[in-house]
Amino acid sequence: MYQKLGLHQRAALLTCLAVSTNVLAASQRFPTLEEAAVAQAKKWQQIGVAKPILSDDGRIIYPYGQYLPRLTCTLLRVCDIQLEPGELLTGKPVAGDTARWLMSRQISGVGDQAVTHIIIKPTDVNIETNLIITTDRRTYQINLYSSPNKKDYLNMIGWYYPEEMSQEWDDSAQIKAKMQRAHDQLVAAELPAGSIEKLDFSYSIEGNVNTRFKPVRVYNNGEKVYIQMPDAITTAEAPVLLLLGKDNKPEIVNYRFKTPALYEVDKLFDKAVLIVGTNGDEKKSVITWTKNKRPFLWPWSKRN
Repeated sequence: MYQKLGLHQRAALLTCLAVSTNVLAASQRFPTLEEAAVAQAKKWQQIGVAKPILSDDGRIIYPYGQYLPRLTCTLLRVCDIQLEPGELLTGKPVAGDTARWLMSRQISGVGDQAVTHIIIKPTDVNIETNLIITTDRRTYQINLYSSPNKKDYLNMIGWYYPEEMSQEWDDSAQIKAKMQRAHDQLVAAELPAGSIEKLDFSYSIEGNVNTRFKPVRVYNNGEKVYIQMPDAITTAEAPVLLLLGKDNKPEIVNYRFKTPALYEVDKLFDKAVLIVGTNGDEKKSVITWTKNKRPFLWPWSKRN
């Protein structure tokens, strides 16, 4: 057969074989998905970079915090976003376009190993939007795209967590992380002696939300910002937090729930917004750092 090919066809075939050989040589297969994730987590520990993993069931597993995942769907197909076993949603996922993207939730497994699946289905092609998922452990940001070509269809994505995995190998790192979390919770909850002078409560809170969704207080410790919500928020949909940059353009920020009613934001910011609701029925609470433009008054203090 090779002898019957023309000169250009032979050259093309040899090129394809060379590329295929290089890909196979560069790729490394592992007996289990867990072993592949551990190998990437070790690379992350050494050089600070981890790569996505392709599982045998066609799922793309992204290293959390390293990439902005892109989920490619198509008509007459559903896509599956899988969370970590035992991870729970703290509110309905928020999409930029809820008219043309349909979402539902499914659960597989039981107990601590139960996996939450967010099922995504587009109603049109050549449309794109973003999706924000908040859980009791972290916040996920995902780009959604509906392709007219069914060959582009990517049916499942999930994550692995290099930083957490690397701590599991090193007991001292795990103990240190646990002590730091306990310390952060203590500072946020009880304000121990000597820490008060480090806190800055100079934030104004404005918006069209009722007291159920309006922060009770906002403060920072010079590195992170803490947003204390009313206790009623634990039985309602959790607001989504976005920073407001130049021209009040929304920006993504990393944050987590220290408690069900306490947000911890990884960086200081001048302005941010908490949003509840979609489709023109949004309720917003705008947080502005006044940077000591007006003094903070403790609840027991009085104006002269």
